[in-house]
This record gives sequence, C-alpha cells and structure tokens, in this order.
Amino acid sequence: MNLLLSELDSRIEFTQKEIYGNAYLRPISQLWQYIPQRQLILQNQFYKSLQSINLTAQSEALQLQTRELDDLQSLIDNEFVSLSNVDRRLGVTIQTGEKLKNLQLSWQDLRDMSGFIGFRNHDLLLEKLAQFRVHVVDSSNLILDPDLDTYYLMDASAVKLPEMQKILNKMMQTSTEILFDKEITNLKKESFISLLSLLEEYNNDLTSNLERAFRNNPRGNLRDSLSSSLRIFAANLSEVIANTNQIVGKDNKFSLADGFYRQAIASSFKYSFTLSQQIVDRLDELLIYRIQGFTQRKQFILIFVAVIFSAILYLFIGFYLSVMRTVHQLDVAAKQMTLGGAISINLDSKDELSMVVRSFNSVAIALRESEAKYRSIFENSVDGIFQTTVEGKYLSVNPALARIYGYESVEQMLEEIVDIQSDLYVDRDRRQQFQSLMEANDTITNFESQVYKRDRTTIWISENVRALRDDNGKIVYYEGTVEDISQRKMAEIALEKANKQILALNDLLKLENLRMSSELDVTRKLQQMILPKDKELALIAGLDIAGFMEPADEVGGDYYDVLQQNGRIKIGIGDVTGHGLESGMLMIMVQTAVRTLLQSEENDPVRFLDILNRTIYGNVQRMSSDKNLTLSLIDYEHGKLILSGQHEEMIVVRKNGKLERFDTIDLGFPIGLEEEIFDFLSQKHIYLKEGDVVVLYTDGITEAENEERQLYGLDRLCEVICQHVDDPAIAIRQAVIADLRSHIGTQKIYDDITLLVLKQK
Repeated sequence: MNLLLSELDSRIEFTQKEIYGNAYLRPISQLWQYIPQRQLILQNQFYKSLQSINLTAQSEALQLQTRELDDLQSLIDNEFVSLSNVDRRLGVTIQTGEKLKNLQLSWQDLRDMSGFIGFRNHDLLLEKLAQFRVHVVDSSNLILDPDLDTYYLMDASAVKLPEMQKILNKMMQTSTEILFDKEITNLKKESFISLLSLLEEYNNDLTSNLERAFRNNPRGNLRDSLSSSLRIFAANLSEVIANTNQIVGKDNKFSLADGFYRQAIASSFKYSFTLSQQIVDRLDELLIYRIQGFTQRKQFILIFVAVIFSAILYLFIGFYLSVMRTVHQLDVAAKQMTLGGAISINLDSKDELSMVVRSFNSVAIALRESEAKYRSIFENSVDGIFQTTVEGKYLSVNPALARIYGYESVEQMLEEIVDIQSDLYVDRDRRQQFQSLMEANDTITNFESQVYKRDRTTIWISENVRALRDDNGKIVYYEGTVEDISQRKMAEIALEKANKQILALNDLLKLENLRMSSELDVTRKLQQMILPKDKELALIAGLDIAGFMEPADEVGGDYYDVLQQNGRIKIGIGDVTGHGLESGMLMIMVQTAVRTLLQSEENDPVRFLDILNRTIYGNVQRMSSDKNLTLSLIDYEHGKLILSGQHEEMIVVRKNGKLERFDTIDLGFPIGLEEEIFDFLSQKHIYLKEGDVVVLYTDGITEAENEERQLYGLDRLCEVICQHVDDPAIAIRQAVIADLRSHIGTQKIYDDITLLVLKQK
C-alpha cells in the first residue's frame, strides 16, 4: 500500500512540476513575441537613417516608431515583472533565480541602446531567452511527460512553435534588408531557401504531432478546441511559403515592395503566439485533470484500505481465541511426539483451523514413514554407511559396511573395532591425515585408503564424509559412506605398470628417432654441399645468376644446378615427390646423372632427358621406391635458351616489364615414373636480350601457406619479379624471399623453397 501511495504522490508531484513549467512558458512566450518586434523597429530606423528621404516624412515616421518602441518597452517590462512573480513562487523548485537575473540584466543593458548596435544585440537577448526556456522545460519535467496528448502539446508550445517564430522573425529581417538594398542577392536567396526548408519541416512536424495528440486524447476535447486555430495558422504559413518561393525565383534586380509579403509574415508571426497560448491553456487543463484523477485514486485507495483494515481487525479479534486454543493443543501434541508418544490430534473445531490440525497429523505420519524409509535405506544400502566419534570409535554402521570389512554382523564389528586408527587403516598415519582434512574443510570426498578386513587381508576403500559441529563450532562426530574400490584400484595398478612399459618403449623410440634424425641431417648436408657455389655462378659468361634453396624440417627433394662444360651451360631445376631420406637420395642421383651426361658431351636435350630418365628409373626400381620427380633442363648459349622437361612454369620478364610465362607440361614427363618417355619429350627455344630476367622455382614457393592457409601463388611471385626487373639477380632473389617470408609469417614450412634467378647481361 505504501508503495502504491508513494507512486501516486510521485506522479502528482511530477505533474505539478509540469504545471509550474507551464506558468513560466506564458510570460516567456510574450517576451519571445515583443522582443523581435522591438528589434524589427530598430532595424527599420537604422536603414531609414541611411536613406536620403524627405526630412518631414522621416521625422513623422521616427515619432511613430518611437511611440511603438515605448509601448513595446512597457510590454516587455510588464512581462519581466510577471516572470519575476512566477519565479518568486516557483524559482526554488525550477531553479531559475540566477538565470532570470542574468536575463533581466541583459534587458536593462539593451533598453538604452539604439541604431545598429541595439538592433544586433537583440539577437543575444533572444538567445539567452531561448536558453532560459530550455532550462525551464528540462527542469519542470515537460520534456518527460508520459502521456502522448500532453507530450505533443508540450512539444508544440516549447519547441516547435518557438523555432518557427524564430524563423519568421529572421525572414522579416531579411525582407527588410532586401527593401533597403533594392535587390535580392544570391546570398539572400540561399538564406530564404534555407529558412523556408526549416519552416516547412517544422510546420509538417507541428501538424503531425498535434494530430497524434488529438488521436491520443482520452477526453476528446483537444481537436474541437485547437483544430480551427491550427488550420488558420497553417493557411497563413502556406501563403508565406508560396510568396517566398515566388521571390526566390525572380531576377536579382527584383525590388521587393513593402506591403503584402511582410504583412503575411507578420500575421503568421502574430497568430503563432495565439495558437501557442491556446495550446498552453489546454495543456494546463489536461495536467490539472490528471492531478485530480491521481488525487481521487489516492482517496479511494485510502478509504478502501481503511475498510479492509477494519474488517481484518474484526476478524482477527474473533479469530484470535480460536487460534490460541488450537495452538495450545498443537503444542501439547508436539511434546508428545518428541517423547515418542501418540501423535494424532482430534479437534472438535470445524473451521479452517481443523485443516491445520489435519496437516499436522499428516506431517507426523509422514515423518514416521520417512524414518522407516531411512532405516530401510540404511539397512539395505550397497555402500557402507557409518557414524564415528572424533576419537575413532564407531557409533553406528549399516550391514553393508560390516560385510565390506568381513564381519558377520553389525554388532560384531562394533564390538571388535575399538580404535579405527590401529584396527582398520594399514597406514597408521592415515587417520590423522583424515582428521586434518576434516578440520579444515568439514567435508571430504573420494578419500582413498588401504584397510584391513577382519581376517587381516587388505582392501581399498573410498570414503565420502562430512563433519557435524555443535553451536560452538566443535566437531561432534563424523558421518559418511564407504565404497569398496579394490577392483578399480587393482586395475589402476595394472594400468600404471602398462604406462611404465609404454614409457620405456617411448624412450627406445626417441633413441631410434635420434638416429634417423642424424641420418637425415647427413643427407641434408649432402644436399646443400652439391648446390652450386656463388663463385661458380659468377664465372658463367653472359648471365647474372643468383640461387636460393632452404630445405624444410624434413629432408626434401628439391634440386637446382648450374653446370658449365667446354663453353656449354646446363641449368636444371626439379622437385622429387615426398620428403625424407629416399627423396634426398633421389635428388643426389639426378644431380650426379646430369653432371655425368654433360661430361659425356650429350648435346641433344631430348636424348639427354631420355637417358637420364632410364638411369633414374632403374635405380628407383632397384630401391623398390615409388618416388619420381619433375625436372626441367635449360641449355644456354649467347642469349638463347633451349627449355626441355616437365616442371613448374618458367617466368620471363623482359627489360621493358613485359611478363611471359612458359608452360612445361608438354615438354616432358615425370622422371623415374616410366622407363620409356622419349615420345613425351620436346623442347622450346627462347631468346634473351640485355636486361631480360628468367626465374625458375619449385612449388615450395607458390604453395607456401600463411596462418590463414592462403597460398602465396604464382601471380604474387610474378608481381614481385616485375617490380624489381631492373635490379641485379641477387636483389631480385632477396626481394622474392623477403616477400615470401612476410607472407608465411609464423606458419611452419612444409616443403623445400628453391629459387633460381637468371638475368641476361
């Protein structure tokens, strides 16, 4: 009830604060009307003072405007007095005192100003007045109104209409400037278009928001009281908008006639305050009606609670004697139950209290049945159940525990085990370890121990125990369960023995791996030793050559070589399938065979490859291996290349940056796969000019993966070569390897990386 009443009080206070805000909005709205009018008069005075017109007419106009200024000044002073009166009543709640003083001081400073300075300083006063209105709206809960009808009325009076009035005032000032300049500049047109866009947007929002307020008005009185004024205001605005669009569309030299257009703006400006006042009045009515509703609801709740409380008090007094009689009988029955006596209660009462008595009887019967069930579980459980003292004597055990420990009965076990530490545990310190854990944790699970049975054979048990303490925190006794885990324990011992055997075998395997690693290391070193050295490559006439090969963790079968014999240059690159010792040995065989055939002066590339294949095929068959390799050979002489054999594409980048790729799929067949491959062999002639670059590589480069398993790719390799075509061969090699490493990152390298760069001198 207190929460409900507090909520109603909170809503009343919230709405009352909105009414306070509305009280501020009335004088603020009037000031918002009078101050711009005074500013416009000062603007007209300033512009007319700059014009050379008839002095008599100017004097008469000045006297008229002075009277208007005096009247407006009196109106503004009166509205500030009204605003001060409101602030004296409500300023503490809305917290406006200091801000109002600053606003009044600004007005006092502005009163005596005239001419251009007085005209312009009105903008500063209007800005402070707008900030003051925003503070009032925020502090008085108007912006947080929970009902849709009052929320949209507040939005219209405190936000939309003031913004539209500000725009209309700006349009009036702009039209005055046009009259003075006697032309409409593009800048003025842009200003009109911007103001017109904002005015149309606010007008649409105002119309749609007030329509929402009409639809969500429970009393249904808003549409009748505001729709007519809203239509008139909208019609005036439409006229202003239409006239403004006509003015914007005219020539720059068009002279704006003083009269109808400015009267239309002034009429819209004035009527906006009429609409605003009507909206504020309706908002006040709705807020007062809401407070009345909350107050009536609060009064109803208080009356209802008073009636209910009286009824409860009457029933309580009548019920009390009957309850006390029943409670007394229940107390007597409870004492009988604790003493083990009869626990059934008979009452003469036929009212609701008899249900309490029946429930008490049901609980007593349920307790007796539960005790019997617990006893049955205790007696028939498969696991052992016990209670022991802290000193190590059994208080109670169930038959299952007696059977686990080899006793014929519970009584026999309780009689023969007088000290658990010495009579039960094989490890005499085990009981002390158990008690230390219990003292620290109060519960223990899976406490495994080896214990003696009655015949002094041993078994393994697992205990789950909790400690029961008295009010002083001292342990009174332990209770828990015991499980025979001998079979599991024997299995664990057997498993441990098997693990030791596995570890021994693993050590032997490590020794064997170490031996094989040494063999692979020797093969890897042989593989590196037979590669061409830099000083050999430097002796090759006509070509600038740079090679690179990095084996993977396992020995691979990548091969490249540059040989020179009697002025003939033989260049080779290949890749043996798989990894390991066989692949490394096959690569060494190929290198030896190529060098041997070159020494024998076999000049025909096709016959060269055919003899090489039959030689390698015979060795592969003798090794009973399934290894083979792709191999491309290049014969070079005076800028002419003869390419033969099947391998990866050969890349040629001309000095002018043109990229050429030569597919070798139709130039040969994998070496060592078939004995006769002569019919598959062919050759291709390529001619190099100074500065042309040739690149040979293995798939360890193009198929290298990064952490996201993306391949390096042939396109990226070609791009790097083209970027460095003007560099020496060694610089091209370094650029490719650096870019490849940046791609691979921390990813493991699974294949050999081989690269051979040739550049025609």
